[in-house]
Amino acid sequence: MAPYVGYLAAFLGTICWIPQAVKAWATRDTSGLSLPSNLLFLTTVSLWLVYGVMIGDWPLILANICAVVAMLSIVAAKLRFK
Repeated sequence: MAPYVGYLAAFLGTICWIPQAVKAWATRDTSGLSLPSNLLFLTTVSLWLVYGVMIGDWPLILANICAVVAMLSIVAAKLRFK
């Protein structure tokens, strides 16, 4: 049962960033986004990914791969559309 809870948490925690990334690229408006905050969160999910790989925890690995991609997209949009 525990792995299913992990996968559900990973899924929900990851998809919450996708609408923000899509909106940032679609509207090219990133004025409401904080670059330092998003860089800090990108660092956080990157470290969680490394930790997940180190312990072999697939829910952590999969969730944080998706989160890193979403956060890279948001940070890239913020840098591109200043």
